[in-house]
Amino acid sequence: MFLYLTKSGLQINKEGWTIVITDNDTKITRKIPFNNIEWVVIFWRIQLTTDVITSFLKAKTPVFFLSKYWNYFWKLDSIEIKNVELLYKHIEASTDNEISLLYAKKIIISKIWNSIIMLKRWARFDFFQQKQLIRFWEIIEWLKEYKIKVGNSNKKSELRWYEWNASKIYYEAFWMFLPSWFEFIKRTRRPPLDEINAMLSLWYTLLAQTIQMILNIQGIEAQLCFFHKPKDLRTLLVLDVMEMYRSWIIDDMIIRVLSKDAIKKEHFFINTTNSSRPVLFSQEWLHIFLSEYYKTVFSKSQEEKFWNYKKLSLIEKDLEVFKQSLVKSNPDFYEGFKIK
Repeated sequence: MFLYLTKSGLQINKEGWTIVITDNDTKITRKIPFNNIEWVVIFWRIQLTTDVITSFLKAKTPVFFLSKYWNYFWKLDSIEIKNVELLYKHIEASTDNEISLLYAKKIIISKIWNSIIMLKRWARFDFFQQKQLIRFWEIIEWLKEYKIKVGNSNKKSELRWYEWNASKIYYEAFWMFLPSWFEFIKRTRRPPLDEINAMLSLWYTLLAQTIQMILNIQGIEAQLCFFHKPKDLRTLLVLDVMEMYRSWIIDDMIIRVLSKDAIKKEHFFINTTNSSRPVLFSQEWLHIFLSEYYKTVFSKSQEEKFWNYKKLSLIEKDLEVFKQSLVKSNPDFYEGFKIK
C-alpha cells in the first residue's frame, strides 16, 4: 500500500506496530498497520514523531518529502537497502558510450512511438480541430521519420537534435486538441508562460516525483542517466525514463480534463509581481489537479489515503525490466516502454 499524507497539520504517532494519523482540525484519527505500508509520501507540513521515523527505518520503508509546490526535498530510508552490485553495473552502463547510446535510443524511440499513438487516439475525439487535419497528418509522418532517424543515430548529439525537433512538432499537434480560449504557442518552462504550460510543468513535476519514488524503491540510482546531459546533481535518470510516459499520462490527462470543462481560465491568474512564477492557480484548481492525477495514476481508496492502479503498476513493471537489464548487463533485455 502507498500512503499519501497531503493535509498540512497532520500528526503522525505510533501505537505498537500501528501508525496513528490525527487531523488536528477535525480530531479524526485513523490507524494503519506498519506492515501494510510499502512507501510513504509526505506533502508540506506534517509532523512525524521520532518513534514513527525509527519504525519506518527498521521496516526499510522509504519515506519521501515534497514541498507545497511538489518539489522533491529528500528521502528517508535505511542505507541497508542499497544494492551495490546493481549500482556498479549501472555505472558501467552509463559510462560505456555504446551501451549508453543504446539505452538512450530505446527511450527516445519509445517516446516518439507513444506520442504518435496518443495523437491518433485524440484525433478520434469530437473536440479535434478538423481544420488542422492536413497539418496533423504531416506531423504524424514527420514523427515517424524522426523515429527512424533516432534508430539510425550514432551520436547522442544527433539523438538530442532529433528528439528536440520531434518534441517541437508534437506540441504543435498537441495544441490542436486544446480549447481555443487557452493560449498555447509552444512549450515553455522555467518559467511556464501560459496556463497550459503551467499545467504541463506542474503535472510533469508530480510524475517525476512518482518515478523518483519507484526508482528508489527498486534500488536504481536516479542520478545515473543515458540521454540527458549531466549538468548538475538533478535526478537525470528520472528525466530520461519520464520521456516515455509524458504523453501517455500527463498530456492525455490535460486534454481529457479540458474537454470536460473541469478546468477553466478562471482557475488561473497572471502574477505580474513575480517573473519566476508568472502563472498562479486557485485553490480549486489545485484540488482538481491532485484529484485528476490520483485518478489517472492511482486507484483512490475512500477509506484510507493510499492508492494502487494499473498505470502505476505498468511503470513499475517497465522499470523492473530496465533494472534486470542492468543486472544482466544486457541492454537488449529492455525494449523501452511502448503503449499499444
